Amino acid sequence: MLAVLEHRGACRCPRAEIDAYLIEGADLLRRAEECTSRLHKAGACEGHRLMAATTLMAMERLQFRMTVYRDSLAAETALPPATAPAPVPDKRRWWPILTRRRGHRPAYP
Repeated sequence: MLAVLEHRGACRCPRAEIDAYLIEGADLLRRAEECTSRLHKAGACEGHRLMAATTLMAMERLQFRMTVYRDSLAAETALPPATAPAPVPDKRRWWPILTRRRGHRPAYP
């Protein structure tokens, strides 16, 4: 799941696949919350509770990032296709003006 988010430009997963990841992530989050609450009720030591809370927070962040990514995919598909930018004319060189003299003719015809 993380590879999908890290390689935004390289890999465009279909929205249905992202939705499946979100559903699976929501189920995993629910199970992790239940496990964390069981640890608190059972009176687990502080280290175990801290580890469970940290893991749960990381899972929630990942779920949020995937939701944002899915929403950005939806926004991209809603936009009309981008048109090619207008061609930019070549820059004119200004330095030949410095070499011109009044009445000067080039050596070549």
